[in-house]
Amino acid sequence: MKALIIAAGEGKRLKELSKDEPKPVINLLGLSLIERVILTTKQAGVDEFIIVIGYRGDKIKSKIGTGEKYNVKIDYVQNNEWQKGNGISVLKAKKFLKDNFVLLMADHIFDVRILRELLNQDLKKYVSLAIDRSKPILGDTKVLVKEGLIISIGKKIKKSNCIDTGIFFCSPKIFSYLEKTAKKGKTELADGIAEAAKNNDAKIFDITGIESYESKMRKEIAPW
Repeated sequence: MKALIIAAGEGKRLKELSKDEPKPVINLLGLSLIERVILTTKQAGVDEFIIVIGYRGDKIKSKIGTGEKYNVKIDYVQNNEWQKGNGISVLKAKKFLKDNFVLLMADHIFDVRILRELLNQDLKKYVSLAIDRSKPILGDTKVLVKEGLIISIGKKIKKSNCIDTGIFFCSPKIFSYLEKTAKKGKTELADGIAEAAKNNDAKIFDITGIESYESKMRKEIAPW
C-alpha cells in the first residue's frame, strides 16, 4: 500500500515560524513535521510514499530526498496550481494510485495507533475518514456524522459533531468525486468528500473507540 502526503501549500498561518520555508520542514523536537508523518506512517507498515509538492517544493525534496535514509521509497509529484485548494494536489497524484491508499497531510502529527486501526478496517466505501469527537477550534474542518456516515464536512458548516483529523483511507474512486467538484470550481479536498457523502460513499472511523491503554508506557493515553 502507498501513502499520499499533501505538502504543496504555503502554510500562511505558520508564517512566523516558517518564514520563507515550506511549512512541512518546520522543526519539531529535532525532526521536521513531514519527517514525523513519514516515520509514523512507516510504523503502521506503509513504506511507499507519493508526496505532492508545490510552494518551495525544492526545499522539501532537499530535506527528505528519495526516502533512503528512512528506509522507505518516496516519489514526488509537482503541483504548479498549489495556490488552489488541496483537492487539486490529490488529483495530481491520480495516475500513481491504482489501489487503495492512505491520504495524509504533511503537517498533521498523529498517534500511530490511529493509522494502524484505520488500515484494519474494511473499506466498503470510497473513503473512510478518521474523526475525533473533540470540540472544534479555529481552523478545524468540522464534520457532521450520522450512523457512521459523513453527512456534511467543511470549515464553515454550522452543525457538526466531530472534527476531521486529516487521516484518510481511500479507494481510487475518490478521484471521480474530486474531478466532479473541481469542474465546479470547488477545489478543496473537503468538497470532494462532501460530494462522496451525497451518495453515502464516505464513512468515518472514530478514534475515540481505540484502546487507550499503552502497554509500553503502562498508562492510559487517549489516541491523539
